[in-house]
Amino acid sequence: MSPKHRPSPRSSTPRDPGAGSGAGPPARTIPLWQRLLLLVVSTALFLGLIELALGLAGFRPKLYDEDPYVGFSSVLPLFARQEAPGGGAVWRTAPGKLRLFNDQSFPTGKAAGTYRIFCVGGSTTYGRPYDDRTSFCGWLREMLPVADPSRRWEVVNAGGVSYASYRVALLMEELAGYEPDLFVIYSGHNEFLESRTYEHILATPRAVRGLGALAAHTRLYAALDDAFARLRKAGAEPAGERSVLEAEVGTATELAVGPSAYERDPEQRRAILEHYRFNLARMVDIARSAGAGAILVEPAANLRHQSPFRSQHGDGVAPADAQRCEAAVAAARSALAANDPDAAERAILEALDIDDRWADGHFVAGRMFYREGRPREARAAYERALVEDVCPLRAAPDMLEIVADVAADREAPLVHFARWAEDHSPDGIPGEELFLDHVHPTIAAHRELAALLVEEMVAEGIVRPVAGWGPEAVEQIADRIESGLDRRDHARALSNLSKVMAWAGKLEEARRHAARAVELFPEDGMVRYQAGLTADLAGDYEAAEAHYRRAVELTPQADVAQGNLAIVLERRGALAEAVEHHRLALAHATDESRERHRANLANALRLRGLQAYDGDDYATARASLEEARRLRRDDLEILWALGSVYTTTGAAEATVLYREILELDPSNAAAQNRLALALAAGGDLDGALEAYRRAVELDPTWADHPESLSSYLRFRGETEAARRAEQAAGR
Repeated sequence: MSPKHRPSPRSSTPRDPGAGSGAGPPARTIPLWQRLLLLVVSTALFLGLIELALGLAGFRPKLYDEDPYVGFSSVLPLFARQEAPGGGAVWRTAPGKLRLFNDQSFPTGKAAGTYRIFCVGGSTTYGRPYDDRTSFCGWLREMLPVADPSRRWEVVNAGGVSYASYRVALLMEELAGYEPDLFVIYSGHNEFLESRTYEHILATPRAVRGLGALAAHTRLYAALDDAFARLRKAGAEPAGERSVLEAEVGTATELAVGPSAYERDPEQRRAILEHYRFNLARMVDIARSAGAGAILVEPAANLRHQSPFRSQHGDGVAPADAQRCEAAVAAARSALAANDPDAAERAILEALDIDDRWADGHFVAGRMFYREGRPREARAAYERALVEDVCPLRAAPDMLEIVADVAADREAPLVHFARWAEDHSPDGIPGEELFLDHVHPTIAAHRELAALLVEEMVAEGIVRPVAGWGPEAVEQIADRIESGLDRRDHARALSNLSKVMAWAGKLEEARRHAARAVELFPEDGMVRYQAGLTADLAGDYEAAEAHYRRAVELTPQADVAQGNLAIVLERRGALAEAVEHHRLALAHATDESRERHRANLANALRLRGLQAYDGDDYATARASLEEARRLRRDDLEILWALGSVYTTTGAAEATVLYREILELDPSNAAAQNRLALALAAGGDLDGALEAYRRAVELDPTWADHPESLSSYLRFRGETEAARRAEQAAGR
């Protein structure tokens, strides 16, 4: 008997028909990491195909980021194409840019064997307080052909006065199209000059901004950006994204506000420094996108002889303590002047104990330590004064760290100019030996910076120096450059220094620079004007008038000098002469100054009219005020003064004039009463009574006013008319 079959417990489970000895092992699930890898690879291949297709379609990656922090209302090119005198064409500084840039030119086509260098940055690159001739860029232009005559060197100074890094980077986008070989970048002192906001950037995580920067280097990003740009042009710019700045910057000395407008804002400072870092990296990328190199330069500053532009007390310092702190700093300064170091130290330690955020206190401490032969403590105090300056127009130490970080990250050459300045200054603290003011190097320091740049270019293999290159060759170049400067050049440079100091509220320094300028070259209109302005600001109106008079004699077309002279003349009551100089100012006005001169002339004519009116010279008063009215038809002060003349002389135009005043100012009770007087004088008693009634409604005190319509009628003996006027006034 066969053994009984015992069914398997799984026998009831359906089996795969293909199972059996030849079916193989059962299928297994693909691991998650393999699926993710497959997804990544397929996505990369897909994007690669898109990049290839876009490349064939002509799209190119941007190779550098756009600025997500700020935008500009418009972009005005620095260079304009011009026909060259000898034939051909050149790129030359556009006339509208000469206020901020040197006059530069270079061929539109770059000849074989030419090496083209653009120097970019702010006023130091420009060469202030002089110009391109004495800038490091000008020195470089003279040095390179001597150091390496194997090449044709073109060195273009594209430094803009008051230009911060974001404007320099925007300018470099234009310069990248002019076949550059190298950019020399000296930027950092103007980062806090213009007001802007960063809320949208601060709200975006750094990692997200980093991904956006990486994407900007792809053709897909370029295509999408182009598409969105078209959409933005078709519609409105999204609100609240970026600060939109004017197409051109106003220089520090042209800004309506001075250092007093600056406040301590740590979050804003952090954002500005982040923006600075971004722009330095962006500049290097822009250079490389054009196949050019980039050399970064550490911005150097005057520590020892530049007091802070604005000090501000720390948070939580009570007003009484703030006063004690400032008094102690003043006492320390007086003790230093009296050569009493012990008293100075006691006072300054007291001040800093009360408030160690008061920048001026650290500066005075630096002076004290330096005089006492304690250079390490002096340097620390001077640096702290720079850091605590809430109007930071000098690059602080953390900004130098940013320059070094960007140079290392982008593997770009870095010229350590700030370190050189320390090494060549007494006790390692840069001062007036190397700087003419807070940041602008002396002519000799510009020369040394150019020599450092040549050294760096040698190290980079750009310059192959000949055997004769060395200190003697540099001295010969120096003789040639410096002999090209005359007394006027030096006088104008001192005037430029005076402007900056005046803007900063340092009037004593401003007047000293201006006086030295006049001594050097008294027959220059600009020099005389600046001397007049500093005297004017200091309240020395007699000196101001003398300088302004000489300025307009030398340059009659100088509209601002004409206008300022007129205002000084107004102050001493010489109104007839003031009017004539205001006329000249308006005649020579620029588009920018015309409206200001028009308003000033109108006001001077008003004052002249009132002066003549008080002297019973009604003809002159009327002529002056009517001319003022033609200049500014809606000026109530002018209309009111003219109305007084018309009313006094019984002129028929008075009625029309007071109706104009009431159109501009319907609630003016005095004008309603004047209209009533004018109507009565013209025989329209009913109209006069109605106007008077309205005057009293607006201001009941006119019912008993000595110059009211009822008083006027009684004075004329018109008793019945006066009674009716009183009834109209509710009496």
